[in-house]
Amino acid sequence: MSTVPAHVIERFTAVGDAPSVVTIGNFDGVHRGHQMLLALVVDSARELGVRPLVVTFEPHPVSVLRPEHPMPRISLPTLKVQAIRRCGVDDVVVVPFEQEFASLTAEEFLTLIHERVQPREIIVGDGFRFGRGRAGDSAFIEQFAREHGFKATILQRLEDSGQVVSSSRVREAISTGDVSAAEELLGRRFRLRGVVERGFARGRELGYPTANLMVVGELLVPDSGIYSAYVHILNGRQDPRQGLIYIGTSPTFEPRDRTVEAHILDFDGDLYARNIEIEFVSRIRGDEKFESVEALLDQIRRDEIATREILRERGPEPEWSEAR
Repeated sequence: MSTVPAHVIERFTAVGDAPSVVTIGNFDGVHRGHQMLLALVVDSARELGVRPLVVTFEPHPVSVLRPEHPMPRISLPTLKVQAIRRCGVDDVVVVPFEQEFASLTAEEFLTLIHERVQPREIIVGDGFRFGRGRAGDSAFIEQFAREHGFKATILQRLEDSGQVVSSSRVREAISTGDVSAAEELLGRRFRLRGVVERGFARGRELGYPTANLMVVGELLVPDSGIYSAYVHILNGRQDPRQGLIYIGTSPTFEPRDRTVEAHILDFDGDLYARNIEIEFVSRIRGDEKFESVEALLDQIRRDEIATREILRERGPEPEWSEAR
């Protein structure tokens, strides 16, 4: 007899009766620690002759449990699933994380997993917590697995420079503008996606027209400054374009809200209402207020030279080079 409320089971995506090796988590960013965990899931599933499976949640639990402090996202849900599948996992169950789901006890949650995905093995990181009040931990999983006849593997989390590789570290790196550190933690470059909207046209007046990006959802935006990047024009087969990215409030002019603007080098075209994705390569400098427009223009020209030199040495990521 199930101990899980029926209304919650009905919200859980049906995945069939085939046994699995399963891992559970939010997986925002699918960083190198996640990739190590997913590789173990795939290898174990292959050895056991069952399917590898990921159970993840949307939206981020923090955004539901603490709505006054929404969690900025490293990646969109669709791209998160794509990144998981690139690790060799075909089946990804996305559970709607709502208050009724959050109210499950640790035992109810594991019972749901046991009944729905038929685990031969559950593999999670040693920091995984679950269930109402985050009462469930590694020891709880191991005990539940023994009682229900499957294996539990608790993986020690990956460390880099003496610190655990985590989504929070990735967010910290991005929020401070250290996109190079974010790349090291993610194992790929950080990307920001959005729709081009009408701007102030000031860049065009200065001779550096920009595409103003309306950022999608709750994606995390890097700290204000100038960045070298590749700009991917989506919904097409165009190659990535070299770009000079500005994030800031344009302090040299009148105050305004922070914007994300992309100047695409050697490009002349209208991108209004197009979807684009920015692949950040490096930060050139922080945002600054200049004494005159001429001083600003002199600095922008230097930024362009620096961007061209950086991107001459560092091409776009090949596995992401086609528009999706």
